[in-house]
Amino acid sequence: MEKPMSCLIREKKSGIYYVVSKRDGKRVWKSTRTRDKKEAYQFYLISSKEISKSEPRTLSSCIQEYMKYAKTNFAAKTQGIYKLTLDHLLGAVGDIDVGKITTLAIEQYKNQRAKKVKPATVNIEIRTMKAFFNCLKRWEIVAKNPCDGVQQIRIADKIPAYLSLDQLKRLLDSMKDPWIREIVIFAAMTGTRLGEITNLTWDDVNLKNRAITIRSSSAYQVKGGKLRVIPMNETLVRLLQSKEPKHGALFKGKRGGRANGNFVSENFRDAIRDNGFDRKLHFHSLRHTFASLLVTNGTSLYQVQRLLGHSSTKMTEIYAHLQSSGMQNIVEAINV
Repeated sequence: MEKPMSCLIREKKSGIYYVVSKRDGKRVWKSTRTRDKKEAYQFYLISSKEISKSEPRTLSSCIQEYMKYAKTNFAAKTQGIYKLTLDHLLGAVGDIDVGKITTLAIEQYKNQRAKKVKPATVNIEIRTMKAFFNCLKRWEIVAKNPCDGVQQIRIADKIPAYLSLDQLKRLLDSMKDPWIREIVIFAAMTGTRLGEITNLTWDDVNLKNRAITIRSSSAYQVKGGKLRVIPMNETLVRLLQSKEPKHGALFKGKRGGRANGNFVSENFRDAIRDNGFDRKLHFHSLRHTFASLLVTNGTSLYQVQRLLGHSSTKMTEIYAHLQSSGMQNIVEAINV
């Protein structure tokens, strides 16, 4: 589709000024109904705004605009998810007027993607697109969100892989690099994400109050942008008290620089395999381990939600099955 040109102001022989624009290859003349140039110019400014609002916005231009927004509002990993998803959408529907993307088009996209990737991936993409169109709606670029009413693919609940306390101790005993071992202990005792750990500094640690503050910085953005405070148990206090020097990055690599997340993740995976544990276990499983150990020791799902930084209890409910013993006590209280 041809992009509309900026409107211009032109005077006809009659002395009347006209606002001239071009739409779909045709020149359009709109009378200002005045011979006064100042009045005509005011009319021109109003017309320019109206024309600009009605101009079709291509999907690609909206993606570019949105990615600028994402750069200042989301973590790098989240930006990558948006870029990848929106590029897939662009390839599926073409570079059309974003306002003409229909709910049916999104449903067709969902069905096609489901043939190529896992249902969980499709659901992430649906949520990503919905957030994108909601933003365009706020910006008044689209009148409605085509993702509204599009259901995610139903997926059977899965219990995430995690380590038992005995397995965790065995894993730690087998780890040769002390600095990686420290990171694994920290992850299992706090439920923090790898990116959060490698970006922590000593400024985030309060040994006196036994607390760790997880927050965004200029170098890293916490998921959801929400600050949270995690209490330290005795294991963590001893670990951090023994570390020197107490400034800069909390965890450093072999060469003294900030710990590399990919290197840590690969070493953890190797340790899992060397110990013959479930190969589904990866570094993020330490977050599940933390939650699972808490729940099995009587911690409420609400408290676990707060510690993990989940936005709702729905995400934390995957650990509900571990409360079975506590549930037994509850039902025993109503015998007749």
